[in-house]
Parts: sequence; C-alpha cells; structure tokens
Amino acid sequence: MRATSLFGDRLVTRVPAWYRVGSQFTTEEKMSVSEGMRKANVMFAIDKHPQIVRLEDGSELDTKSFAVVREPTSDDPQHRVLGTVGKDWTALQPTALGRMLDPISETYPVESIGSVGNGECLFIILDAKESKIAGEDHHLYWMIVDKRDGTGGLTIAFTPVRITCQNMLVTGMRNAKVSINIKHNQSIERDTSFYLDIFNQMGRVQDNIVSAMNTMTNNTLTDKKIKHIVQTAYPNASEPNRLKLSNGITPDDVSAKVWGRILMDRQEQNKEVSERQSRIDRIKDSAFERLDIFNQEFSHMANTPWAVYNAIVETEDFRRGHDKSGTQMFGSRADAKARAFNTALAYAK
Repeated sequence: MRATSLFGDRLVTRVPAWYRVGSQFTTEEKMSVSEGMRKANVMFAIDKHPQIVRLEDGSELDTKSFAVVREPTSDDPQHRVLGTVGKDWTALQPTALGRMLDPISETYPVESIGSVGNGECLFIILDAKESKIAGEDHHLYWMIVDKRDGTGGLTIAFTPVRITCQNMLVTGMRNAKVSINIKHNQSIERDTSFYLDIFNQMGRVQDNIVSAMNTMTNNTLTDKKIKHIVQTAYPNASEPNRLKLSNGITPDDVSAKVWGRILMDRQEQNKEVSERQSRIDRIKDSAFERLDIFNQEFSHMANTPWAVYNAIVETEDFRRGHDKSGTQMFGSRADAKARAFNTALAYAK
C-alpha cells in the first residue's frame, strides 16, 4: 500500500483540525467566549454523582467513586456519563470558564469553539494574529482545552498553524511558561482565574516558541537522526501482557493440554502485534513520503529538524480516521506531534 492512500483527498481539502469538530467564528463578529459557547451549544452543565453498585440481594455498595454526568442538551435530550472520578474531582462549569475568558477575547478574538463526544472534552481556540516562522507565514492561536472525563485537566497552550499547509504545530514543550495545566480539584476555578488574569502578559511565551522553532532550520540532520525522530513519534507496537507472560513459559512448565492452549493464544497475540506494527509502519512510510515532498518544495530547509517535524505533523493532521475525535489537538496524534517536536528540537543548533 502506498503511503499516500492514508490521506485520501485530505491533502487537497486542507483545513485546521478544529474545523472538523467545532463551530467557527470570524474576528469581525467580535464574539465573546460566552456568546460563542452558547452558539456552539457547549454551555451545558456537568456534575459529579456517587456511583453505587446494587448487589443481587438488593443491598447497595458505595464504590467511593463518582460519575461525571452531563445534563441533557438540545440535540441530545438525556443525561450522559462522561467518566469516573474520585471524591476530590471538581467540575469547572462552562459558564464560569466563559466568564473568565470573555475579557481575554477582546484582545484574542474567538476563532473556534466545540466539544468532542458527549462533552468529554471542551475546546476554545483564540486568534493571536500572525507571525513569521522559518521564513513562512504562520497563524498563531491559543488553545484552551478542558477534559471532563477524569483523564486530564484544563490546559492552555500556544499553537502556531502553517498557513501554506494548515499544519497544526503542537509543540509539546514542557516548560511551565509555555503551557499551563490545571487539575480538576477543589481549587480549579480559583487556579484558572489566576492564570487567566496574567494571560495578557503571556506575549513573551509566543516569542519563546517562535524562537525555538526558528532554531530548527539551522542544521541538516543525518539519516540516523531523522529516523530517530520518526521512531520517537511512532514507537513500535508493544506486546500485550498476556504474550509477555506466555513467552516465559516452556512445555516443561505446564501440561500438554495447557501448552497447546498457550501456543494457540501466542499465535493470535503475535498476529495482533504484527498487524498493529504494520499499521505503524505504514504511517512511518507516510511521514517519510511527506518529508521527501517537503525537501523538494523547501530545498533550503531539506532534512532539517523543522522539515522532519513538519512531515510528522502533516501526517498526523491529514491522514484518514477519527474525524470527530479532535485527536490532532489533544489526543494520540497530538502526542505523536509533541514527541516529534521535543526530539527534533533537541537536535536543533
């Protein structure tokens, strides 16, 4: 299979990742975040409820855990369970988040607002204007993401997008001055308010990221380093625990009947690992293909850390699958882009 087949027509019809899952607004609308959230139909409340197990004899067992429940919405008129959390988990209501972001949207206009799934993840994209990175025009954005299913908290991160190809450059920089991560505990509203109070002073964060990205065009990488960046973005398929365990067993350890079952199970597990590895290899091939095209189009930056990183970003942003999941922004594809960025930046000079 040629790597190009992973993309379909997406390389022709390019749009930023959030266009597939959110509502878009123009700067001329001068939309406040609260108003945009209402128009995007994400101003729904979430709450936490005890999870109780009812046993066969009718008695009830308190699990000490809680369900995060979303209220009915206009297009889904029933309650939905978003996830399971502990007793200290505290929701940040969209009304409160909107109220805190409204003053900021006067400086950084609302670009897009949306939610993923049944509301497990809410995102808000703010427009931070344009800048030159690596000699190209980039549109700059601030992305606010609130995960409400127990798998994460509220994050605020700076995200440039290459205008020529709409690559969404998730950086993965671990510096606390570059991105903010706030846990869903009892102080989440107070913590969020504190960070948003200093949001307008965070222009230097944009400068730090732009400067870091510019260093990625200064040197050409060896094939070994290029392969290392790609390998970091796309690690090999891991063995299931059951396979790891069975690999340590010999015919002398068990009966012939059990050994036969182990061999059959081992064969199935190896087939699963092989299939997953084949999928990863196809994605890697796609990234190398995008790198080759980047090198042809931008020969003065061929095989630089910037070239390799952009090849991986383009692969993750535009290959087919998971259209409505937002994974390019805050899921597994964003993680692959972040791993690629951190490794590529380490090779920059």
